[in-house]
Amino acid sequence: EQLQRYDVIFLGDVGVGEGELKESDVALIRGLVEQQGSGLIFLPGRRGRQMSFLNSPLADLMPVQLDDKRPDGVALQNEVPLLLSSVGKGHLLTRFDGDENRNDDIWKNLPGFYWSAAVEKSRPGSEVLAVHASMRNAWGRVPLLVTRPAGSGKVLFMGTDSAWRWRRGVEDKWHYRFWSQVVRWMSHQRHLAERAGVRLTFSPETPNAGDTVFLQATVLDASGFPLEKGKVDGKITSPGGRTEKLDFAALDGGWGVFKSSFVPKQGGPHKILLTADAAGRKLETEITVTQPVREKVGQPANFTVLRELASLTGGAVGPTTDLAKVIEQISLLPEPKPLEQRIRLWADPWWAGSILFLLTVYWVSRKLAGMI
Repeated sequence: EQLQRYDVIFLGDVGVGEGELKESDVALIRGLVEQQGSGLIFLPGRRGRQMSFLNSPLADLMPVQLDDKRPDGVALQNEVPLLLSSVGKGHLLTRFDGDENRNDDIWKNLPGFYWSAAVEKSRPGSEVLAVHASMRNAWGRVPLLVTRPAGSGKVLFMGTDSAWRWRRGVEDKWHYRFWSQVVRWMSHQRHLAERAGVRLTFSPETPNAGDTVFLQATVLDASGFPLEKGKVDGKITSPGGRTEKLDFAALDGGWGVFKSSFVPKQGGPHKILLTADAAGRKLETEITVTQPVREKVGQPANFTVLRELASLTGGAVGPTTDLAKVIEQISLLPEPKPLEQRIRLWADPWWAGSILFLLTVYWVSRKLAGMI
């Protein structure tokens, strides 16, 4: 009950062990991310305590593969900045300026770091936003800022604990902006539609007509615990006034999560009504569906113009049903005669002029050489 209130969870240099997190704690964190759409941020430190997550339920959520032989990470003598990847240059989390070139310059000029986690590579399905500017291994540049979807939520790995150094000379300008963008991005989906005790998320957020829209409702009972007994009913009303029933199925795990889907047939605002009578919960919201612009179909041919062109060029015109006949007529046509173009060189002024020019050059050269 206390954990599900959090939109984003930060895990610093802590692990599973005495005086730290329990196995039950990390299992709850995983369920919160996968089932209720919360965000999870891994921020490893020099103690290397996050290595203990590799043998816990959080192992599958880690966006990168850590080098367990170097739990203390990699210390550097010189300051090294983060280098944006091609994905990171246009990603919301790393966007400090609307122009990609200026944004890239800002990141290159940010204060660097002297320590980073020992990362081997990113895991399949992850997005690498930034890499180590100078360190490489067998898989290429070392990824240090990596995101990964996990069920209904998102996970971020930040492989250095030195983001606070970005405050140098500019106070909180870049440091505050980065973390605020991270929190907004990771918690955005949990707040698409919500009221007391019920939350509705949907994917995609901007659907087109004909797309399958997936709905996920998180419902709490009157005591604030996830709804375990009872059902969730829903209905959707299209812009034309047609109402369709939504069947929500409960997911296993006791997280109070119910899923459904529908396919909008037309564009415009679709009204959704969600009710959970057992918990006394109700939610009304609206999803805007985009109607894609399609090419015009069935444009009739202008046979009047086609017949006129055919008569002027000596051709023929007919419907597509006579295609075989047209091909047969083309195959019976005689081979075209080669086109001959004769040029009378003896009457061409350019030909005579070129001969006169060459003779002039010849005799002038002999004169200058004293041969005549």
